[in-house]
Amino acid sequence: MKKNGIIHHLDRWEEYLLFVVMVFMLIVLSAQVFCRYVLSFSFSWAEQGARIGFVWLTMTGISLAAKHGMHLKVDLLTQVLPDRLARAVSIFSEIFTMAFGVYMGSLIFKTVMLQIRTHQTFSAIPWLPTYTMYAAGVIGMFGLTLRTLQRIFLSKAPPPEQDQDARV
Repeated sequence: MKKNGIIHHLDRWEEYLLFVVMVFMLIVLSAQVFCRYVLSFSFSWAEQGARIGFVWLTMTGISLAAKHGMHLKVDLLTQVLPDRLARAVSIFSEIFTMAFGVYMGSLIFKTVMLQIRTHQTFSAIPWLPTYTMYAAGVIGMFGLTLRTLQRIFLSKAPPPEQDQDARV
């Protein structure tokens, strides 16, 4: 079964965002290096912009890793325990991961709301509110939760049917 075009692109939002942020960081840091060493001046905002980009990369990557089941975890117990007990440990692990994502996402969201109320901005980029960097944490943590949940339900789904032409 082929995914609908819009659904397919929505399911890949992390990959698109990571690409855009990487291109942004590449351009900003390359321009900074060129200006500093060739033209003997530097932008005051370039380092802060790259730092914000790095935060967005990290937090978006958390969601993408959860989508593929590649987030940091210790799976020694699930390899050495009997299947039934290993499954219980795995379920507990997934529930704990989702609870962690909701908890951290809500804490970061409170921080974002505080920054919005106090109108905080970056010192090197005074027109950019600080919540733009912290919003990545909210997206990453809730993405971790949703992608873990999505992976759990999709792993229970029957395998997709193959096309008649693809069968040999």
